[in-house]
Amino acid sequence: MSWDKARWDRLRQGDWIEVWRHRNRTTIKYSIFKTSFKCSQVISRIYRILLGEEDLPTSDRSIFFNNKSYTDKVYNKAIDDMIKDKDR
Repeated sequence: MSWDKARWDRLRQGDWIEVWRHRNRTTIKYSIFKTSFKCSQVISRIYRILLGEEDLPTSDRSIFFNNKSYTDKVYNKAIDDMIKDKDR
């Protein structure tokens, strides 16, 4: 995934990244950043889903589950099969 310069600003403005330590101008040390609580929760949930501890969310409100194209139908079938298989 390529990096664009505006992504950092979008992540900071969206509260995904926050400053852990601000820049100290006397010792010329740079600011140190960390992931925010919101970002940490999303990362943890993705790992739980990948490890099989939590099922993928499958609600009718999801745009992904509208089955507009053949690819959507194939993905939805794969997700349903994965949720049914407890030995993932």
